[in-house]
Amino acid sequence: MKEKVTSFVKDFLWIKDTSFANITLDRLEQKMREATFERGLIKGLLLIFEKRIQEQGERAFQHWLVNLHFKCPDEFQNEEKAIQIYDTYYLWLENEVTKLEIETKLRWEEQTEDIKGLDEKARKTQLVIRHRLSEIVLELM
Repeated sequence: MKEKVTSFVKDFLWIKDTSFANITLDRLEQKMREATFERGLIKGLLLIFEKRIQEQGERAFQHWLVNLHFKCPDEFQNEEKAIQIYDTYYLWLENEVTKLEIETKLRWEEQTEDIKGLDEKARKTQLVIRHRLSEIVLELM
């Protein structure tokens, strides 16, 4: 009986791990380009991802990215950093905020209730990054 349980667990973990195989830097970059992310933002995200892979390894990075699930990566939770990103990519971000409002049928303020204490620019930046990254990850799985 124990052997059957062990075999089932191994099979389940293998299936689960193979779904992460598509989460590579190349595929993330490709999907961000397809989603019309700003070139500089793609570069910045890839640098963050590469650093995480170097520090934690690829498998841990993949698990981390999958488990973000509509949360913003730590590197973008700093309000000042998020405002800087907004100031640099504000046209793209505002366009994406508008798209998200249409897609979700919710105003951006409602979508960012969990971070309402932050500056408006930071909230919009975090909303777009967390939502679009999560969509990409779900698509790759």
